Amino acid sequence: MSDLLGKIRHDAFRGDYLTRLLYLNTAFLVFYGIYVFFLRLIPESKNIAAEYIALSADPWDLVFKPWTLLTFMFTHFNLGHFIQNMIILYFAGRMFMEYLGQKRLLALYIYSSLFSAFLYISLFPYFEGWHSYFNGASTGAISILVASALYLPNMPVRLWGVFEIKYWVIAAVIVAYDFLSLTASNGNSFNHFAHLGGAVVAFFFVRSMRNGHEWNVYLFQIIDAVRNLLYRRGGKKKGFKFGDRNYTPYEEVKRNESKSSTMDTSKMDAILDKIKEEGYDSLSKEEKAYLFKISKDE
Repeated sequence: MSDLLGKIRHDAFRGDYLTRLLYLNTAFLVFYGIYVFFLRLIPESKNIAAEYIALSADPWDLVFKPWTLLTFMFTHFNLGHFIQNMIILYFAGRMFMEYLGQKRLLALYIYSSLFSAFLYISLFPYFEGWHSYFNGASTGAISILVASALYLPNMPVRLWGVFEIKYWVIAAVIVAYDFLSLTASNGNSFNHFAHLGGAVVAFFFVRSMRNGHEWNVYLFQIIDAVRNLLYRRGGKKKGFKFGDRNYTPYEEVKRNESKSSTMDTSKMDAILDKIKEEGYDSLSKEEKAYLFKISKDE
């Protein structure tokens, strides 16, 4: 159990960017579920979560709650919506990250989500009114899938382990479905419009990358600036390091810990054998210091 918790903690705070995005979306859903649970215990209580973590169509709300420009892209109020988005993000993200890397994945997820926010604030109020909210990871997930299909259009994908089709076909079907759903009367027409916006961002993202212009550079410059603002030079950096450059898999961390533990055990056995054969006074200053350190840790 402790090993499982250790893996979750490592992956959530030190994992690759796809893993962190999945954990972040999950954390938002869990906290929202806890909030709703306690809310139901209070008679005549009002659910105001959307007002503080989803994106409002009213731009004035963004002025007073600027954090919603980020939180909306990790927020889900419906379990089905969450599962659908995480499945797309996970499988499309793995393919994307294998060939294009985790930094580009994070950049595309954020850029496409921000573009959908711009479209939402700019256009949605004129069609549906100002008193509405936008949330979810669908735009980011769809943009990652479309970008992967644009970069690897003929990559074979096996659906349910049976049907093998080209990657571009999956992306084309999803984009066509969103386009045909623009006139939907169920109130979800903007969601499909946002997905198409994400596909457009993915197109220009891949095109720009092939021309030698990396969009992710700008994102990480912002991340570095924020990190430098939060942490003074030379200070110890604690907490969630979302902008870390290097990623060490949890399995490698455990192997290193195991190797270190094996080496410590061998060193301890050698010291004990020396004490047994020659006595404590025969130990060097370093060996005595090592014994003292071990006894103090225990």
